[in-house]
Amino acid sequence: MKRETIVCVTPNAALDRTLVVPDFAIGRISRIPAAIAAPGGKGLNVLRAARILGGEPLAMGLLGGYTGETVAAMVEADGYPAEWTFFEGETRACTIIVSGGVSTVINEAGRIAAEDWMALADDICRVAARDDVYAICLCGSLPGGAPPDAPADLVARLRGAGVQLWVDSSKSPLKKALAAAPYAIKVNREEFAEALGAPLKTRAEAVALARGLIADGIRIVVISLGAEGALLIARDLAAQATPPAIQPVDPVASGDCLYAGLVTALAAGAELAEALRRGVAAGTVNALYAGGAHFTHDHYLEILKETRVEILDA
Repeated sequence: MKRETIVCVTPNAALDRTLVVPDFAIGRISRIPAAIAAPGGKGLNVLRAARILGGEPLAMGLLGGYTGETVAAMVEADGYPAEWTFFEGETRACTIIVSGGVSTVINEAGRIAAEDWMALADDICRVAARDDVYAICLCGSLPGGAPPDAPADLVARLRGAGVQLWVDSSKSPLKKALAAAPYAIKVNREEFAEALGAPLKTRAEAVALARGLIADGIRIVVISLGAEGALLIARDLAAQATPPAIQPVDPVASGDCLYAGLVTALAAGAELAEALRRGVAAGTVNALYAGGAHFTHDHYLEILKETRVEILDA
């Protein structure tokens, strides 16, 4: 059986409400026709984008309470397969206000018990043993209450399991994941600089720091650069993909769509540089739509035609 399934793990899922408010201002009343309600959290953005791009995604993550039941029902109604880990507690809710191409994001923190993370890790390892799974994509923040060694414990458990573990996180969980050396990481420039404690003033500095992680056992490092595209560094490759200039509508989840485009392309057999190009195109087209990972495949193909990749000096 070909390994095609991309497991999109959202440890800190949410119910997202996106409000497009052209005249938004603090302290005034605004009226809008409707809000966009969608299952939220980085893994669920990756899930939606991966399917748009022709991938075979599977949703996993922690859900709790009435909000968690709502998220699960919405994911099922949209036709996605899922393997949820339910916990005693309440899934968080988040509000995104979009105005003038700028997004204001108000996120609840989320809270679990240590045993909830352990139950999720057990479920991830069980699914990772399936022979159809190509990659496990751990996406986003960890809820408060996760064990001190998370997610490094999951990295260690999946090492040698024959499946790729990708990590997209920040702050302490990212630092712990880096030390444990997962298969790959996808981070933005600011997250990367903070995790390594080094300012990234130039592209060469970013590549050099990524090379150090490659030497420590990480196979692929992807650094998103916003409107400048993204870098990908592997043992025998350093590349940058650059998208066309756009006027963004809502940039929220563009990094998640880059992530989805990249891993989906690799699962389909693309080479690393081409996968990076497809990922950057997906992240760019996402910014032209409100709500996170709600772009069309035809529009993605238009952006892909204008997305360029440059192979850098090693």
